[in-house]
Amino acid sequence: MPDNKTLVRFNVQNIKYATPTSDGNFNTPVEYGTAIKMALQSDSSVKKIFGDGRRICAIVNEKGKTGTMTTNNVSDDYEIAMGRKLKTKNGLAEVKQTKCIVHAIYFETCGLEEDGSMPIAKTWLYGVTSSRPSESFDQTTDDINESSFDTALEMAGVPLKKEDGTVCKDEKGNDIIVWQMTVTPDDEGYETFGDSVVLPILPETTA
Repeated sequence: MPDNKTLVRFNVQNIKYATPTSDGNFNTPVEYGTAIKMALQSDSSVKKIFGDGRRICAIVNEKGKTGTMTTNNVSDDYEIAMGRKLKTKNGLAEVKQTKCIVHAIYFETCGLEEDGSMPIAKTWLYGVTSSRPSESFDQTTDDINESSFDTALEMAGVPLKKEDGTVCKDEKGNDIIVWQMTVTPDDEGYETFGDSVVLPILPETTA
């Protein structure tokens, strides 16, 4: 029976974030707020090396991923967790950021498959750091001018590990780094994938 291919992927919803614990795990994910857009780009380049008048090799320099999370409002709880806001006696203060919290971000996207079904894909982003969101407020004229808020993201990833906790390496001894992981309804653990941070683990293979 042929695979039911995904024709279109669209929408973004249910953004959550999870901050690290002192023992290297993650706290329970917290809902961020309603989303407008999640734009992700690869932060990579290719260095071409020439010799004898021709290209002799190319070296890939992949540093992770960058992105922009666009939301309908700024989550004060998220900004406090990132060290950019502080609750005071008199109100909520924006403070100078003196720490960079590496965390994980979760979101969902919709898809349209060949049979007309619309499954939800669930994604975790790993090794995330963020910058203070941009804010702009427009005066209302003939219609209400809604505001949107852009938060810049960088994903450094996490190492892929085996079930015994050791880091997976490729055939040349390089650590295998995972920037993000996505599951669809056919994958094991789909139902609870967003309930906690699911780190990538390579399953054991049998000879």
